[in-house]
Amino acid sequence: MRHTITILKWEMSKIINNWQKTLKVFLLPALLLLAAINLFPMLMNYLSTGSLQSRPVTFVNAPDSFVEYFESNPKSSFYSPTWMSFDEAEQLDDATRDELLNKGGVIVFFVAFEKESTIDFDSCVSDYYSRLALGQKTRNLHMIMEIDYKGDYNSYLQAEQFKADIGEGYSPYLLEHLGQPYLDAGGGERWDTDAFNPFTFVTSNRSVANLGASRTIPSMMILLMYYCIYSLTAETLASARQSGFLTKIYLTPISKESLLIGKALMVIFVGVISAVVTFFLLFVSSWLNRSNSAYSLLPFGLFLTPSQLLAFFILLVVVAIMMAMLCFGITFMVRRMQDVIMNLQVPLVLLIFEFFGNMFRPTDAIFAEYFIPIHNVIMTIREIFMGTYSWWTVMLVICINLIFAAELFIVCLKSKDGMLHIAEEGGANDFGKSRKQKI
Repeated sequence: MRHTITILKWEMSKIINNWQKTLKVFLLPALLLLAAINLFPMLMNYLSTGSLQSRPVTFVNAPDSFVEYFESNPKSSFYSPTWMSFDEAEQLDDATRDELLNKGGVIVFFVAFEKESTIDFDSCVSDYYSRLALGQKTRNLHMIMEIDYKGDYNSYLQAEQFKADIGEGYSPYLLEHLGQPYLDAGGGERWDTDAFNPFTFVTSNRSVANLGASRTIPSMMILLMYYCIYSLTAETLASARQSGFLTKIYLTPISKESLLIGKALMVIFVGVISAVVTFFLLFVSSWLNRSNSAYSLLPFGLFLTPSQLLAFFILLVVVAIMMAMLCFGITFMVRRMQDVIMNLQVPLVLLIFEFFGNMFRPTDAIFAEYFIPIHNVIMTIREIFMGTYSWWTVMLVICINLIFAAELFIVCLKSKDGMLHIAEEGGANDFGKSRKQKI
């Protein structure tokens, strides 16, 4: 135990004393990924609309009330509006209309009519609330705000984004500015809610944000953690063995178990801390996501309950143990340094494919997936973010990963020559064997 702690302190001191290595291990991967996440909505917006930030929208026959509402809305800066009358819209040919929709934009029509006669939109709204205040019938009055978009998924997202940013707030605005007679008569809201209620604010955003984050954060966290553990294993174990330094330590009174456990604890600890730092940055990025684009990989309002956080962090520790033992097992079972690096990169490639697969996966995990190490952790963390997890599933995943990790650790302990120096010019089975020099 004393030797294990000594190895752990020694390995940690090598990282802490080198600030460049600390920055590389803890912050650089997370910052690069964070930059990619924030650039993704802009890239998708550019591919669909031809603009990096502003989204084209065309308003046809917009009433004065909507013009004032749109210009006063803080989120109007995210849109590039074009205003048209009905006559101007009718003069557009089919090719021009298709071009407007093909660029990812939406066309918003405003129309109001009484029975079959078209009337002014604002006048219709005022008349509607006046009749409500007097208790008169309003079934002949109709006011429509229609959002048209092309039938593809990207255009649908743009339309839904406009509806959430602008469309849903227009009705309360009309009641406040054109429905005064109805409000004076006691209509509208019975009471005013607080301007800011933290509990309501969090709960109203977390369901959408957590569901969106479940597509990216689980596989993203595991991918970054494996990259960190793989890099540390290659440096602290494979490179040390290649240089012969590990062989020298092996010849000291320090046992093989103490040496492996000490190095593994360092790799696991650093991997978990790196994942926690990454999650904190993702959490902050979610709450700073002011635009909340429909293409955003981290929607605004990410929030986990204490129970979810507990299960999440427990799984991070367990999967770190599993990945550390996987990297150690590969290092001990593969002989040459270049083969070690190539084999350590195979899980990294698989996790990259898993990341993109989970982004567009529409279904939940099937039961057999819970028996696949590392992958089952991604699926369980995904369920944690969606709020559909159960503790028996968490315990099953923990047991599966720890069993596989224990088997890999036993393989490392039973390896007779995995600690010995490998000569660069040697063959696959060349472990510290004497070599005759030809003259």
